[in-house]
Amino acid sequence: MADKIPGFVTEVVDCRWSNLSKPDVEFGEASANHNITVVVDEPLNKKLQEILKKSGAKKINGLKEKDGVTTLKAKTKSHIEKGSFPCFDSQAKPSEVVAMGGDGVKLRLQPVVLSRDKSLSLYLNGVQIVHKGERSGSSSGGFTSIEGGFVSSPSPSKDIPTTDEELPF
Repeated sequence: MADKIPGFVTEVVDCRWSNLSKPDVEFGEASANHNITVVVDEPLNKKLQEILKKSGAKKINGLKEKDGVTTLKAKTKSHIEKGSFPCFDSQAKPSEVVAMGGDGVKLRLQPVVLSRDKSLSLYLNGVQIVHKGERSGSSSGGFTSIEGGFVSSPSPSKDIPTTDEELPF
């Protein structure tokens, strides 16, 4: 690693994915890291392009474009031994909760130009959870109620006793 560039804090961006609750060890223990993937909106893109130009780097590592959406993956090896990466709440107080997909977050990033290939990496130095998003695992499955639509009957209660005669086997 070479040239030091001042770190910065993003505006609120949408988190797509995170490995903050435990280290990502997909490529083995030696490469364990915490990481977060966020959507690159216009203000973040403008900031990244400004840093890229000032740094003289050839490209920004961790940027990916798919289906017209650009994302940025930022990583860190900090706090691997602790298990989870420490996040902050909207009041800038330490939180036991970590950011997950669907959350609105601010990231504290440290840009570094790598001497090996003159590319720019953005290292994760902090995460602030500004608002928690709805999870697909929630009771509504991410859907809203539709008036006049299909309504299923309630599931039978597990507390209702059954007799052997009621069982189909």
